[in-house]
Amino acid sequence: MAERLPLATVVLTRDEERHLPECLGSVAGLGRRVLVLDSGSQDATPQIARHLGAELVERPFSGYASQRNAALALVDAEWVLFLDADERLTASLRAEIAAAIRAAPPEVAGYWIPRRNWIRGRELRGGGWWPDHQLRLLRRARARYRPGREVHEVAELDGESRRLSQPLLHLNYDTLGEFRHKQASYTALRAAGLAASGARPRARSYLGQPAREFARRFVWLGGFRDGWLGLVLALLMAWYELRTWLLVRRLAGALPTAEPAALDRAVLAPAELDLSLVVVSYNVRELLLDCLASIEASLAGSGRRCEVIVVDNASPDGSAAAVRRRFPEVRVVSRAANAGFAAASNDGIRAARGRVIALLNPDTTVVGDALGTLADFLAANPGVGVAGPRLVYPNGATQPSRRRFPTRLTGFLESTIIQDYWHDNRILRRYYLADRDDAETQEVDWLVGACLVARREAIAQAGLFDERFFMYSEEVDWCYRVRATGWRIAYVPQAVIVHHEGASSRQDLPARRIVFDTSKVLLYERLHGRATARALRAFLLASYALRLGIEGGKGLVGHKRPLRRERVRLYLAALRSRLRPGGAP
Repeated sequence: MAERLPLATVVLTRDEERHLPECLGSVAGLGRRVLVLDSGSQDATPQIARHLGAELVERPFSGYASQRNAALALVDAEWVLFLDADERLTASLRAEIAAAIRAAPPEVAGYWIPRRNWIRGRELRGGGWWPDHQLRLLRRARARYRPGREVHEVAELDGESRRLSQPLLHLNYDTLGEFRHKQASYTALRAAGLAASGARPRARSYLGQPAREFARRFVWLGGFRDGWLGLVLALLMAWYELRTWLLVRRLAGALPTAEPAALDRAVLAPAELDLSLVVVSYNVRELLLDCLASIEASLAGSGRRCEVIVVDNASPDGSAAAVRRRFPEVRVVSRAANAGFAAASNDGIRAARGRVIALLNPDTTVVGDALGTLADFLAANPGVGVAGPRLVYPNGATQPSRRRFPTRLTGFLESTIIQDYWHDNRILRRYYLADRDDAETQEVDWLVGACLVARREAIAQAGLFDERFFMYSEEVDWCYRVRATGWRIAYVPQAVIVHHEGASSRQDLPARRIVFDTSKVLLYERLHGRATARALRAFLLASYALRLGIEGGKGLVGHKRPLRRERVRLYLAALRSRLRPGGAP
């Protein structure tokens, strides 16, 4: 009778060869399906899972809530039971689960299960470790975990929840070292979520919050009943509470403020289509028309309900009229003035009606079904909020488009006079992800914005582009906010886009350099605070002064004087701008 239960058991694993056999043994025969969702185990976990008859799916770890949402999308049973590898069902709990599923009234969407915890071989009686109710038995179609809450995640139910009485066994930690290691990882995830949600510590938080946590654990929740171990655990939990708020303070300086309206939760048009493509264009009419032709060919026969929106940034070359003549089905949004890429992209996103929204530069050519491949990747990976393709140059060579977030030091090396003379260094290799194969699908920090395909939900939560970025670095800032809300960003090399890099910006190279560095300073203020941004601005301006002297000296001795005059004008304009938004180019 148990095998007829409409139940799938999901076990989350990473390097769990020690615990997994007993866990799977405790659920054998309970339902119709057992799924092991593994996050890159290096031990025998995958082999054990297959040997014991479980279905194995490998998925990079993206946070506990994201992993559980992915599992909910992978199974089709009416009910799902989530377990960790170090958890066990007893015979009495199995029987209670079976009875609960058979008798569940329609209004019930989930059941809480009490959990007994063992640490260092001792069962704990207090401190929040018992009864430690966990919402683990869920009606699949009516449960989802909120991205962004990746620690102590709780399913959000469309319906009521009830409680079971028989406990789940949790062989938690064998040593205090294991406990500390796990709590450190929880601390980092929790702090990121708090900072992204707008939480900020007050002065009293650094003393009051740890003290409250200790009192809660040791006194109010009865941790004293576990003797010295209860005392140590309460002290450790207080310490990690302090570390959480210290990390929130550090992260808060890297998160965007609410100054630009676009950074608030985005208000988008109703979702009525499968895919919206937004192309922002400035003065590249022929490239734009070729781009739209490649989009048309790529989407032909796809069966997707799509729309294409071109936002023209007051191009003087007749781009908007040419698009209307050749592609009458394309929606054209004509801006009265060129306010920059970020502002124009926001106009297109606000007008988009797709569940998935793609941003595509006009100097790109879509190869095959690249857009469909990226949209399908998002559909198959619920925790991924943004995906991007492999960008290639017109000659077919791969264009670097994957990055880690820049550290403070990166800004003083990347695209500066130092990189001119020291281009191969460890810091920049790390920044450019030189340690990863660009032919492999992978999670990244951010992607070059020539082509980004995003879920509507990720945009709604992270907000639109910050319009103070005229051009450059806006995608770094935006990807940072996307990841801060709990979504992952993926590089999908199976999708290929040809990128004729910098077609718009190369029309005014001096202005391009100034805009690039101005945006870079603004980005570093966002990521690393005002002090770092001021130091970076001073360094870049000093670099311009140094280059001005070098170029002026070469011109005086007669070396390529037209080139030297052009560069001298560039560096003088950069110094006059002071690399501040709105500064004169």
